[in-house]
Amino acid sequence: MTSENKLIQEFASHANKRRYTRRQVIRAGAALGLSAAAVNSVLAMPAFAQDSAASPAAGGPVMVPIVGKEMTFDEIKAAIADEGEVNVGNWTYSANDALIKRFQDYIKDVYGENIKLNYSGSQTPSTYITDLTIAVGAGDKAPYDVLAIEENYWAEAVAQGDANGTPLMEDFLPSPLVPNADRVLETLIHAPTSVGFQASATPGVTYNTANVDYLKDWKDLADERLKGKLLMWLPGDITGGGVLLGVAASLGLDYKDPAQMDEAIAFLVDKVHPNTLKYTNQQPELEELLKSGVVDAATFWNGVARKFYFDGTEGFAFMIAESGQYAVNGFMWIPVGPKHPVLAQLFIDWRLSDDAQFPDLEAWGISEGWWSELQEGVMGPSYEAAIPDWIADVYFDYYPTIDQLSTLYQNVDWAYYNEHSKDWYDKWLQGIGL
Repeated sequence: MTSENKLIQEFASHANKRRYTRRQVIRAGAALGLSAAAVNSVLAMPAFAQDSAASPAAGGPVMVPIVGKEMTFDEIKAAIADEGEVNVGNWTYSANDALIKRFQDYIKDVYGENIKLNYSGSQTPSTYITDLTIAVGAGDKAPYDVLAIEENYWAEAVAQGDANGTPLMEDFLPSPLVPNADRVLETLIHAPTSVGFQASATPGVTYNTANVDYLKDWKDLADERLKGKLLMWLPGDITGGGVLLGVAASLGLDYKDPAQMDEAIAFLVDKVHPNTLKYTNQQPELEELLKSGVVDAATFWNGVARKFYFDGTEGFAFMIAESGQYAVNGFMWIPVGPKHPVLAQLFIDWRLSDDAQFPDLEAWGISEGWWSELQEGVMGPSYEAAIPDWIADVYFDYYPTIDQLSTLYQNVDWAYYNEHSKDWYDKWLQGIGL
């Protein structure tokens, strides 16, 4: 075997294992220096003969977790027709309507079935856990088939299930209906129950660069120049939790030491609260107050500054804290007893696909800014080949590399956080009179 043939075989094996799309094969092959003929030979191999949107069961029956049986393509198609809809709990994206339509179109294109995606959007995901807990306690089916929310809520659901002896989620990984999970970094998978669909989400501070040049770390929120010009996210969920963790780190405090965490909360009450114009849990209000200049800085997620930039609103930046950022990525999991288990798995796989991570903006009918809310960094090496041409040259100016993800983003002990966060919120809210 010649060296080129060996390279082709090794590349084909890697691309097949990672389930590269045709587009990814072409781009990655070119990056390796393979000739057009060599790339075409890879694409002609059986693993890539199917269209990239083909069903995972196109080549024969597959064992489907949760359902607990082998299913052919026709049986999956029949199950989709029988289920007819899927209920997903997530956040309030600007592109929610486009996302709904795109998934429904995907199911129609691949399986020939018309289905409805019931997509709930909330910036307070704790309500989903409450709904689920009530339903399970009453012996009812889960109100959601998929929850796509922050990692801490997954950890909370695991702990609740363990404590009550009644699991709140299904084991479904690995699943042949979710082949894209194999492309995701190991740090973003909690097999057998969940898989991340973000890589670099983190709460932080977005600020007006024309008016603010002194924000370097969380503790700078106490700077008197921000008086009356600061918008704080309402304490009570992980967005505020990220602020708490960040402030503690900025002050050199250990969030696992109760006395030191009290110091961090006292700092927010005594030093930051006097600068705060108001507290909100509504993203549209936060964006409007920033754009209008009513406030110069706001605590929220890192995607806001990107969204502004891509939508043509310049002059805003995200503060990467000198003391570090805590990663709070979104994870997808299937609540126990889903009403629509097949479509639940198909949605999870599609949300990890190139189409959902790096959508064709024209096909989706969305702006660059709306896309920047949906996408939160490459989740594994294979995704780099799918970065669209319009942002390829500057993508890593706005998103971390895989190497940076392992060095700049700090992990959270979610079991400890979930055990203590309510007390932290209560003390913070009491201190500011809310």
